[in-house]
Amino acid sequence: MSTATASREKVNAAKPRGLRVVHVVLSLECGGLEHVVVDLAQTGRDAGQQVSVICLERKGVLAGRLEKSGISVRCLDKPAGLGFSLMRRLLRPLLREIRPDVVHSHQIGALLYAGSAARAVGVPTVVHTEHGKHFGGGAKARWLGRFAARHADRFFCVSGDIAEEVIRLRITSRQKVSVMPNGIDTAKFGKDCDAAAVRREFDIPHDAPVIGTVGRLAEIKRQDLLIQAFARLLVKTPTAHLLLVGDGPRRNELERLTADLGVSQAIHFAGYREDRDRLLHAMDIFTLTSRSEGMPLSVLEAWAAGVPVVAAHVGGLPELIDDGCTGILVKGDDPEVWSSVFCSLLQEPDRADHLRRHAKTQSDERYSLTAMSRNYESQYRGTLAERERR
Repeated sequence: MSTATASREKVNAAKPRGLRVVHVVLSLECGGLEHVVVDLAQTGRDAGQQVSVICLERKGVLAGRLEKSGISVRCLDKPAGLGFSLMRRLLRPLLREIRPDVVHSHQIGALLYAGSAARAVGVPTVVHTEHGKHFGGGAKARWLGRFAARHADRFFCVSGDIAEEVIRLRITSRQKVSVMPNGIDTAKFGKDCDAAAVRREFDIPHDAPVIGTVGRLAEIKRQDLLIQAFARLLVKTPTAHLLLVGDGPRRNELERLTADLGVSQAIHFAGYREDRDRLLHAMDIFTLTSRSEGMPLSVLEAWAAGVPVVAAHVGGLPELIDDGCTGILVKGDDPEVWSSVFCSLLQEPDRADHLRRHAKTQSDERYSLTAMSRNYESQYRGTLAERERR
C-alpha cells in the first residue's frame, strides 16, 4: 500500500460519518419554529448529515423549500385530536425504513408520538426542542408533557424562561434540560437591500418613518395593541406608516380595526413573505407587542438587518434583549405607553443608532445559524456517545 493511500485511509477513518437525522414536526406552516427546522435541515445536510423531515399533520408552506433542495419531507396526515394507534401504525414502519441515528422532535405534540415510536424500533437517540411555553394551561397538558418527555434523552429549550417552566412544572428532570438558543442566517439579513423599492411597493414615501413587525396574525402576537398604539402615534407623527408582515386567523379582524380607527391609509398588510430581509430594511423601528414569546427569530433578524427593536417585556424577551442597549422593553398593554416609546425613539436618532449597533454585534457574535447548527450536531454526537457507553 502506498504512503498516500494509507494517509487517505487514516483521514477517512478519523472523519466521523454523517449522521442520519429525522426532524419531526406537526407541520411546516409558516412560523418561527418551522423556519428553525428548515434551517437546521438545510445546514445539517450541507454539513454531511442525511436529513429528512416528518410532518405528522400536514406539510405546510415551507415544505417546498426543503423538497426543492433535495430533502425528503413525509406527511402522515394525522387528524386533529389524540391518535396513538394511527401514529404507531404509520410512524414505526417509516422510522424502520429511514433507520435514523437521531430523531429530533419540535414541540411536545411531535415528541408525544415520535418519541415512543423511535424507542419501539430501536432509534439510538431521541432529542427534543421546546420552542414555547405550553404547560401552564392545565393538568392534562402537564401530564402529556411528562409522558412524552420520558422518551427524550435531551430536552432543549430555546430560552431560559421556557427551561425554568419545564423544570418548575416537573415536565422532565433538570439533568435532561439545557438551553439551546435559536440562530439565523446573519449574512442574509445583514446584506444591503433596496429599501426604497419596498417603500414604493407599498406607496410609502421615502422619508416617512416606518414601524414594522413580522409574525403570524394571531391573538398571542397582539397586533391589535400595535394598531391602537400606532393610531395614537399618528396624532404626534402624522407621516408615519405601519408595515405588518405575516398572515393568520386574525387578519380580517385587524383590518376591520384599522378601518374603524380611520388609519387604513397608513397601515399596510403585506401578508406572508419569503423576503423578510428586504422588508426589514424598509423599517425604522421593529416591534413585537406579543403576549408571550420564547426566543423569536424575528428579533434576531431585525438585529442582523440593523433595525432598532422595541418589544414587550414578556417570556424570553428580557433574557434576550438588554434593555436600553440592544433594544427597548415595554411593560404592559397600554397603547399610549407604546406610542410614546415609538415617538421618542423616532425623535432620537442617536439613541436608535446606539441600539442598532449593539444589537447587530450581538446578533453576529451569538446567534448565527452556523453556531446553532454546530451546537446541535455536537449534542447529537455527545448523546449518542453517552448511550453507547451505557
